[in-house]
Amino acid sequence: MKLTAFGLFLIFSLLFINYTFSLELCGPRSCKNGSFCVSLQTTAVCRPEAQAYTIIQVNITNEGAWPDSAQFKGTITNICGVRIKKIVLGVQKFAMLKSSAIWNARYSKEFEEITVPDFADGILPIEDPYTFGFILKNSNLPPIIIKSIRF
Repeated sequence: MKLTAFGLFLIFSLLFINYTFSLELCGPRSCKNGSFCVSLQTTAVCRPEAQAYTIIQVNITNEGAWPDSAQFKGTITNICGVRIKKIVLGVQKFAMLKSSAIWNARYSKEFEEITVPDFADGILPIEDPYTFGFILKNSNLPPIIIKSIRF
């Protein structure tokens, strides 16, 4: 895969400039509230959550509601110019209708996380958004946070 100069600059800027958080390797459950883990091979660092939105755009919409459930559609657009291998989203009080009521993503009830993409190729830059979905027991979408992005 060919990396653009801007993409490399963005990644190294996020990883190495202005270390205001941890310099240790991190994962989706190791950064403090308000920050996420960004990693590239063996280097990882916690960064302020606002910086995640310079890498990806996340949008979740209600696609339909019924008396006992609601269907949601999520889209993630890679805007950083480099292929993203994995994104972990934190979802607390996530009441799925049933364990199979999620597609193009994986849900961990134990860690209260959604992991995307659900295939090996990752999310390519500036292409069609990656789409996933789920059905919850009610129409109230709980807060969703970005916990980690891995390149």
